Amino acid sequence: MTDYVYFPGCSQKATAKGYEESLKAIAPRLGINLKELPDWSCCGTSMVLSVNKTLSLALAARNLALAEAVGTTIVTPCPSCKLTLSKANHALQDGGAMAGKIDSCLEAGGLRYGGGVKVRHLLDVIVNDVGMERLGREVKAPLKGVRVAPYYGCQVVRPVAEGDDADVPQNLEKIITAIGGEAADFPLKTACCGGALVATRADLGAEMCRDILMSIQAAEASLIVTPCPLCQVTLEMAQSQNRKGLGAVGTVPVLNLTQLIGIAMGFSERELGLQRALLKASHQRALAGQASQAA
Repeated sequence: MTDYVYFPGCSQKATAKGYEESLKAIAPRLGINLKELPDWSCCGTSMVLSVNKTLSLALAARNLALAEAVGTTIVTPCPSCKLTLSKANHALQDGGAMAGKIDSCLEAGGLRYGGGVKVRHLLDVIVNDVGMERLGREVKAPLKGVRVAPYYGCQVVRPVAEGDDADVPQNLEKIITAIGGEAADFPLKTACCGGALVATRADLGAEMCRDILMSIQAAEASLIVTPCPLCQVTLEMAQSQNRKGLGAVGTVPVLNLTQLIGIAMGFSERELGLQRALLKASHQRALAGQASQAA
């Protein structure tokens, strides 16, 4: 077993509970030992960053300082959290005026950060630490004949795709192949889903989602997988609330990374948190197909 400091981020405890449940189900079988960061707090991503950059980076730095006391590598399933934690890490290591402001904030809270923590996303850990050979050995119900659309979203590969290729990412494709499925290539796999626009420009966000879903439909995928909790709920909402104009896409399940792996590993719907899905009927059909293969 390899130990990692686990930073869940706010979404794993709220809108993405199924992501955390499925992660905790599959992790032990993949040799991943997650130690949740004690007293973690919001990393300051998204809305906070747009209002107060110093506050956002200071919040992220607080979590890095806490992590440094218990480990050397912090892992998160959320691309936004990974990006914000990485930004704080770089700002502090680079020095300068911003680093001074962040250090002052940490000192006010009785904390110090020495720069000794590496920030990684879960997708990188599964592909490059666990490896596809071990993952393949854990498969009980291979996704034989299932075309899966690998949707990365905009933040896993930007600005740096650590452990992957920024221009032509392949980590999701590697996982899909390792668990017996077929990766359905489509041109918008790294396009933004518009999730951050739901509260301000819902019309624009819906248009961005529709383009992605129509691209997936053209690729004839029967499942969508994403490593991003916001992308998962955004694509689900787009299908469940606005089926007009989407055609057959309205029936395509959106699974997060660990749910897809968990299905192939033979875990139950409840163990993977699939009962929380917005597109429940389509998820049940996918599970039923895999259950019959396992039998």
